[in-house]
Amino acid sequence: MSIKCMYQFDSMMIFNSFTETIEKLNWKIEKQLLKDRVVTYRHNSFYKQLKTQFEQEKLTIWPLKEEEIITWIDTLSIMRRCMMQLFKKGIYGDKLKVIMEYPLVYGNHMRTDYLLIYDRLIIVLEFGMFNQDEKRSEERYTKKLQDSITHRQVLQNMIDRDVKIVNYVMIYRPEYDRILQVKFMDNVRYNDQEILMLTNFIMEHIKKQDDLSAMNQLVAINIFT
Repeated sequence: MSIKCMYQFDSMMIFNSFTETIEKLNWKIEKQLLKDRVVTYRHNSFYKQLKTQFEQEKLTIWPLKEEEIITWIDTLSIMRRCMMQLFKKGIYGDKLKVIMEYPLVYGNHMRTDYLLIYDRLIIVLEFGMFNQDEKRSEERYTKKLQDSITHRQVLQNMIDRDVKIVNYVMIYRPEYDRILQVKFMDNVRYNDQEILMLTNFIMEHIKKQDDLSAMNQLVAINIFT
């Protein structure tokens, strides 16, 4: 069953297959301004694929800002790294769905970055990048956190209360200077740590869902008999 969104990936395997293109592109999260990165990459086939998909789905009344396409590829690359971590930790993800750019019904044309769906769990996931000082980083996080909370509340107003809805925000840093051809190792380590925290957050909530399954509840009863 599909819903209105930019992309719906019905398993972790499908998502990883889709994002293999990012590996082949050797995509890097660059420190250059988004508008400059648009000029550099707008003729890239994957860039054009994402743009076409968004326009075909007619997800918003507002015109597409092409800077968004760059952030989509950045966040898809981060999501791929997260999914790889989940796989290494034993989460095979047949039941984990990834929804990208979901327009909130009755949400005044707001869209979530990603929804992660697992059984009766929805994780509202928002990303933001800061490319300046720490103060601006805090402001960026606060803004994205408010967006995430608002998106969660809109969903909660329409979805049965037996479905658990939680939100998470990750602020990432640029890892590469394309002009100087320099890799920012401190930022790579920072992003890796943030990805690990996100991975652990997802795993914790997936485990809670699994613990509530009927079979696991029966197993838990038998432990005490």
